[in-house]
Amino acid sequence: MNSMDETPTTDAVRRADAMAARIDDAESFADAKRSLGREYDELLRAVRAVDARFAFDREGRPAAIAAVREALPLMERDLFEAVLDDHACEIAAIEEALFQVLRAYGRRRGDTP
Repeated sequence: MNSMDETPTTDAVRRADAMAARIDDAESFADAKRSLGREYDELLRAVRAVDARFAFDREGRPAAIAAVREALPLMERDLFEAVLDDHACEIAAIEEALFQVLRAYGRRRGDTP
């Protein structure tokens, strides 16, 4: 299939397959992300193109966060920061959980030790 025929879904699947083939023996998602950061970012862009519900604006987010932060009264900024930190921790936990599921699936199939 050439890139002209590739759908957003097949692009995401192709990128996920390529990334999975290179994960090898990383013990955590953070380890894998260090070695596959570019590929992970490309996979996220491909997934973002699959459906509007996956649309996110990583590039515009810092400016939006700064605008909200500046609009808040000083006392509420700490709460806002805590909510942002909590959300970042949840995203990291989700990534790690999915990575561990991927590793477990590979072990069940005999693909990884």
